[in-house]
Amino acid sequence: MTNAVVVGVDGSPDSGHALSWAAAQAHRRGSVLYVVFALWTPLAALPFGGTVLQPPPDELRLYSGRVLDRAKQLVLEQHPGVEVSTVLVVRPPVQALLDVSHDAALVVVGTRGLGAFGGLLLGSVSARVAARATAPVVVVPEPAGPGNGTIVAGVDGSPHGDAALRFALTEADRRDVPVVAVTAYEPDPLMLPVLDPAAVERAAAIERRGAEQLASDAVGRARAATGSAATVTVRVQAGREAQVVTDAGRDAGLIVVGSRGRGEVRGLLLGSTSQAVLHHAGRPVAVLHARSDDG
Repeated sequence: MTNAVVVGVDGSPDSGHALSWAAAQAHRRGSVLYVVFALWTPLAALPFGGTVLQPPPDELRLYSGRVLDRAKQLVLEQHPGVEVSTVLVVRPPVQALLDVSHDAALVVVGTRGLGAFGGLLLGSVSARVAARATAPVVVVPEPAGPGNGTIVAGVDGSPHGDAALRFALTEADRRDVPVVAVTAYEPDPLMLPVLDPAAVERAAAIERRGAEQLASDAVGRARAATGSAATVTVRVQAGREAQVVTDAGRDAGLIVVGSRGRGEVRGLLLGSTSQAVLHHAGRPVAVLHARSDDG
């Protein structure tokens, strides 16, 4: 199953967008597409403590079957050559997707499902899957037009950022599109009280040169690791990393970020930058985790 694409569906419009995106990706990769529905009902509390799983009602079982059958039909209509396997899992949605995708090549989810609150920009399932999956996770929002096809990757020199850039280059080769490697830098806070504009400008120039070198080194490592021949443009800009990456990816075909970068609090399941990009980007966002041997 190592080349498989896994997508979660629940019958919502958001999961439909994810399904279409995943089907196109499976077609491009020549992969099997696993379409997963998590059949789960709340636990009932026992009188003296503990819980018991209530069997899913017949109506929900019928609904899940219809959703999976319709999903398979849609995939075969869009991409007749794709091999589709539907999977019904009696587990909570996050765990169901993690179980099915533990050795997959890619996991795809929508931004929200049927149970999400309308005010949330990112549903809890998509955020938790992105945080915990070992495979790359792509969160697909409502389509916002075709875009320019470019792949934008956030680069920060961390192992997770390097994993994101490797994925971006490999995906760019697969799609025959260019990559924009985006690195952000922020002024040294110790320079903010300095009133001499020339000193501030010199400090900013030093920060920029350091960011340019960091990005150049990261691109070199990613090319060496992947053998990619994709065209890569390095974009270095002052500002907060999440905002810079999101702005650069406004018309992109895909935005790729590491699950954590330098300076992120280790206790966070997702780093603040990746969380912010997921919440605000209007394009599909891939979240990458560094392998244990990446440092």
